[in-house]
Amino acid sequence: MTKPNLGQTILIAIAVFTLTSGCIALLSFANIHKLQQEVTVVERVDDLRDLILEIRYNAKSFFLYHDRAMLQKNKANVARAASILDELSAQQSRSGHAVHEIAIRQGLADYAALLDRLDAASGAVSAREPDGLALRGTGQRLLDHARAIAALERQNALVIHQRLHTILILVLAAVVLVGLVLVIFVFRRVLGPLQQVREATQEIARGTFAPRPAPRGPDEIRQVFEALNTMEKELRTRQVQLVQAQKLSSIGTLASGIAHQLNNPLNNISTAAQIVSEDSGEKSALAEKMMRNITQETLRARNIVKGLLDFSRPRGFTLAPGPLAPVLQGAARLAAGQIGPNITVTLNVPEDLILHMDGQRLQEAFINLLLNASQAIGRRQGRIEVTATDKTEQVLITMADTGDGMSEKTLQRLFDPFFSTKPVGRGTGLGLSIVYGIIEEHGGSIRVESRPGSGSVFFIQLPKQPEEATA
Repeated sequence: MTKPNLGQTILIAIAVFTLTSGCIALLSFANIHKLQQEVTVVERVDDLRDLILEIRYNAKSFFLYHDRAMLQKNKANVARAASILDELSAQQSRSGHAVHEIAIRQGLADYAALLDRLDAASGAVSAREPDGLALRGTGQRLLDHARAIAALERQNALVIHQRLHTILILVLAAVVLVGLVLVIFVFRRVLGPLQQVREATQEIARGTFAPRPAPRGPDEIRQVFEALNTMEKELRTRQVQLVQAQKLSSIGTLASGIAHQLNNPLNNISTAAQIVSEDSGEKSALAEKMMRNITQETLRARNIVKGLLDFSRPRGFTLAPGPLAPVLQGAARLAAGQIGPNITVTLNVPEDLILHMDGQRLQEAFINLLLNASQAIGRRQGRIEVTATDKTEQVLITMADTGDGMSEKTLQRLFDPFFSTKPVGRGTGLGLSIVYGIIEEHGGSIRVESRPGSGSVFFIQLPKQPEEATA
C-alpha cells in the first residue's frame, strides 16, 4: 500500500474533520429537536394538570353554591382532558407513563359517570355524600397522576438538556484536540521542512553549493530537496564554466597584446627579405626560392596577426555593406590553428555576394561554428563544407560537418547559455549561444538538422538589406 503524500494527507484530514463535525452536528440537531418535542409535551402535560385543577375547583364551587352550571363545565373539561390525553398518548412511548395514562383515562371515565349521576339527582347534593366523596377522591387521583406525568416529562427534558450540554463539551474538546493535532502536523510536516528549504536557499545564495540529504517527510518536500540538489549541481557546473570563460577572455586579451608585439619583428623580417631579394649580387636559385618563401610566410603571418587584432578589438555593433567571402575566409584562417590536419574545410562562397553586416561579429559567429564542427569530428578524417547561396532578399549559409551528430535532447538545448556536452573544464557552453545572439542581431535566423552518427548541418539565413531599408 502506497503512503499518501502531503496533499493527500491534508485532504484526508479535512475529510475526517468534516465527517466528524457533520456527525456531531447531526447528533446535536437530533437532540435539540428531541428537546423541542419534549418541551411541547411538558406544555401539554401542564395543560392537562391545569385542566384537572380547574375541574376540582368547579366541583368545589358546585358543592358550595349548588350551581349545576359547574357540572356542565366539568363535563366539557373532562372531554377536553380526554382529548389532551389522546394527544399525549400519540406522542409518548415511555413505559413509565403507561400506568399514569391508564389511571387518568379510567379516572376521567369514572369522573364523567359521577357527574352524570350528580346532574340527574334532584335537590342539593352534599360533598359528604357518597357520590360527593367519590367525585372529590377521583379528582384528587387524577391530579396526582397528572403531576406524576409532568414530573417525568420535566425529568426527561432535563436529561436531554444534560445530554446536549455534554455533547457540546465533547465537541469543544474535539475541536481543541483536532486543532492541536493540526498545529503539530503543520509544524512537523510542513513548516519544519519549509524552514529547512529556506535555510538551504539562503546557503545557496551565499555561494555554498553542497548537496543536502532529503529530510524525512512528505514526498513533496523530498522532491523540493532533490530539485535543490540538482540546481546546486548545475550552479557548480556553471560556476566552473564562468571561470573558464573568464580565463579564455584573459587569454584573448593576452593574445591580442602578443599579436600587437609580433607586428614589429614581422615587419623587420619582411623588410630584410625584400632587401636581400632586391640585392643585385649573385644568389643561387635555392636562396631566391627561400627568400620568396620567407616573404610569403611573413605576409601570411602578418595577415593572421591582423585578423587576430581585428577579432579581439572591441567595438559597437554596426551594419555596413560588404562582401561575405573575406569574412568566411578570415574565420577559417583564424580557426585553422585549432582545426586538425585531418579535417578539410571547403568554402563555396561567391566573391560578389554582398550583404549588410557587422563583419567582426559575424566572423566571431563563424569561428565558433567552425570550432564546434571540428570538435564534433575529433581526430577522425572529416570535412567541413560551408556554402553561401543568394536568395534574392536573403543569403542562405549552410555549414555541414561529418561529425558525430546530436540527439534530439541535445538539439532542444543547443543554443542555451552554458549548455555543453563536453566534460567540465573543456568548454564554456557559450559558443553557440553567442552565435545565436549574433545572428539575431543581424535580423537573421539559425537552425540545425542532425542525427546521431550522421553529422550536423547548420542553416543560417541573413537579410541582404537591414530591416529599415527593406521596410
